[in-house]
Amino acid sequence: MFNALAKGYDFFTYYFTLFLTPMMFLSGVFFPREQLPEFVQRVSDWLPLTNAVELVRPLFMDQWPESPLRHALVLLAYTVGAFWLALGLTRKRFAR
Repeated sequence: MFNALAKGYDFFTYYFTLFLTPMMFLSGVFFPREQLPEFVQRVSDWLPLTNAVELVRPLFMDQWPESPLRHALVLLAYTVGAFWLALGLTRKRFAR
């Protein structure tokens, strides 16, 4: 998506600053999500990185994730949605 939207090399810093960095802090990668306010926890439940962490972290501790189907479906939905959006944006950019 960002390749199709980028006007130059500097545009890619927006992706890290606006999307990846906040998602890393809210998804439980660095500290437990239970420390976050309830509202922020509910919002972070639907972030793709949160679902990836919740799916993979228990496997490293020889445990099974609590709801693997839900996490896998959320990741699949993000993947399919991002693919179609990127495809449409790329086609639009090449049509110019």
